[in-house]
Amino acid sequence: MKAKLLSISAVLLVIVFIACTKKNDGPKIGLDFKNVNSTSFAPNDLVQYKFKFTPKNDKALHTLFIARKFTTCPFKLTDTSSFNLPAFEDSGNGELVYSFTYGQAGFLACANSNGQSAKDSVAYSFWIKDADGNISDTVRTPKVEFLKL
Repeated sequence: MKAKLLSISAVLLVIVFIACTKKNDGPKIGLDFKNVNSTSFAPNDLVQYKFKFTPKNDKALHTLFIARKFTTCPFKLTDTSSFNLPAFEDSGNGELVYSFTYGQAGFLACANSNGQSAKDSVAYSFWIKDADGNISDTVRTPKVEFLKL
């Protein structure tokens, strides 16, 4: 009886191991956070995030996805944007730079119901997907503070 239970347990363990093993299609898209140019930004400051970027397929079109999570503003939730990256021919590692001017083009601070702005903290998540369906790991950045407009 013990031998039968032991063999059934071994078979179940092998099935679970096979079911939980990820398919490996070779190297993934590499996206590694390098730095952000500050931890606190006043209106009209340049906000710049830098990443090490390694494409899986340098011929494929890539899309950068960005989710921002406001940590102190009760009026804003997480929102996600996406941007097509320019085509490139080089293979190997490169640098990806995402930048914007705080207070312009929709990058505004928290505002209360009366429209008054207040400082807010924001954490970003970045990931890349290529036209072949390959997706990088999600990179989470440290929180930064956006000062009152």
